[in-house]
Formats: sequence, C-alpha cells, structure tokens
Amino acid sequence: MFTDEEQVLLEMTEEITLISRKGLTEETYGKARQIFDEHQIAQIIMAIITINAWNRIAISTHMPVAK
Repeated sequence: MFTDEEQVLLEMTEEITLISRKGLTEETYGKARQIFDEHQIAQIIMAIITINAWNRIAISTHMPVAK
C-alpha cells in the first residue's frame, strides 16, 4: 500500500515520536540510508522533531482544535 520510501518515513516518524521506547533504531536508520542521503535524513529528522514540538506546544497550552 505504501512505497518503500513512505514505509521508512512512517517508521522513522513512529520511532522518533515514541522516543521513550527506543528512539530511532539502527534497523530503521539503515533502511533510511538505503533510500535517502545523509542530508535528506537530517531534514526528515528535523521535520519530525518540529512537528512533534508544535504538537506538544499545542497540547500543553490547550490550544483549541481548528474546525
């Protein structure tokens, strides 16, 4: 259903978001390196971290959900 790229991005997002479990595993990082270069991986990680930060700010400040 998802391309290899999409599957790796979803795995990275899940593992980075749930960092208390293990964080980004060597296995997933290895898969990412087969598809993306180091610069792309850095950009992907920063995008995931940024989205997580904004989500945490929104939740912590009880921001209303846009309708």
